[in-house]
Amino acid sequence: MSKSSAMFIMLSFLFSLLCCAPTAEVVVKEGPTIAEAQADSATGKKLRIAVMGFENKTRYDVGRGMRAMLTTSLFRTNKFIVIEREELRDILLEQRLGATGVVNSETAAPTGEVEGAQVLIYGTVTEFEPGHKGASTIVGGAQQSHVAIDMKLVDARTSRILATTTVEGKTTDINLNTKMLKYVGVSPLYYLEIWDHTPVGSAIRLCIDKAVDYIVTKLE
Repeated sequence: MSKSSAMFIMLSFLFSLLCCAPTAEVVVKEGPTIAEAQADSATGKKLRIAVMGFENKTRYDVGRGMRAMLTTSLFRTNKFIVIEREELRDILLEQRLGATGVVNSETAAPTGEVEGAQVLIYGTVTEFEPGHKGASTIVGGAQQSHVAIDMKLVDARTSRILATTTVEGKTTDINLNTKMLKYVGVSPLYYLEIWDHTPVGSAIRLCIDKAVDYIVTKLE
């Protein structure tokens, strides 16, 4: 078999993996406007929810980042009143500063108006494995990344656990050997430019997307 035929077979194998690989696409929504968010009644139909701490059980320190992503994604659904808890210390500091009299009374943030959450969301990152398995050839390979979160919804009034689940995200990415592609006369830049996310980045997004779907299904 000639060198060019062998290279063609290997490239065909990689691109066939690409076509069959699971993909994740998250449509980013703007969410409610500032006016809409302020107009929602705290005692209206929308539940007040807060994303609390995300414990990390892996060697990668990713819990806080995934917590922030989930908070943002839940707000964008416009189905809940999302209460900020991660930066609550800053909010209370601003209110206390206003209460000291140092801040102009007309602009000071009032106290006693922070809203309570009805449902608290907790998460534990149990698996975070970038490129945990795959196959490789002389012209590159395919790697699969895997992310998993254990999640629970808790009633803030009674502390009862309302629901629990495990959400997972898996994606496969094709990594091409740019030196070999250049050797056989294929421009690597053309193929590499289409990958604007790493496999694990796509797995995280897919995991968060599934978590949001679960929360909406249970609480809406």
